[in-house]
Amino acid sequence: MSYTFNLLESRHHVKDYTDVIPDKVLLEEALWCAWKTTPSKNNAMPWKVFVYGPDKIEEKIKVWKIVHGNHMRREVKALEEGEATTTEKGRINPFYSHIKDNPYLICVHAQPRNPNKYYEQKVRLGMYFDQAWESQVDNFIDTSAIEVGMFIQNLSSYLLEKNIDVSYTSCFYRDIKKWHEYGLTYSNFRPIILMSCGYKKVFRNEIIKEWGSDKEDIKPNYKDIVEWI
Repeated sequence: MSYTFNLLESRHHVKDYTDVIPDKVLLEEALWCAWKTTPSKNNAMPWKVFVYGPDKIEEKIKVWKIVHGNHMRREVKALEEGEATTTEKGRINPFYSHIKDNPYLICVHAQPRNPNKYYEQKVRLGMYFDQAWESQVDNFIDTSAIEVGMFIQNLSSYLLEKNIDVSYTSCFYRDIKKWHEYGLTYSNFRPIILMSCGYKKVFRNEIIKEWGSDKEDIKPNYKDIVEWI
């Protein structure tokens, strides 16, 4: 297989990171490369990447509480709507620990963005540049999310090349007001994804294997996902 395949195949969800902190320079290089190589509609990049460093311990715990709180809320709601038969009754998901115990936590939020000079001219000629308007964030969020997914994938590749492990989470409150309630006021717009990174101590799949469930926790069959028309 190709180098890229082997690199990406080496990525696994991290349960716990070691106490060794990757050099900030390595993160900066990977972030810059991801920014440089990620495409964006109209070159707008209507989203923003916030990075919590090793010193932001309290802030990471708050983000973790947002993740855990949302998980509990969704379970209760699913039970009420008949989509679940029971809840885990507040049990803390051990695979969310990477959100609070990590060297670096990356939070990507939506962010309206003014057009560059080229599109400023287009706007003067009548083009509607929706990415510039706060009122349109929820309308262009799908496009933003796709772009952010590409950014995160690119960033993952650059970090994996440096032997830095990464994990993702999309279980959190979308309503930015909930973030503000926890004192996280660095953004006024909804979050899109969370990503932690560092040097792994234990992968999730290693724990699953210890439980004897590694043969059961698998992706759908390739042919169920990809169909030629």
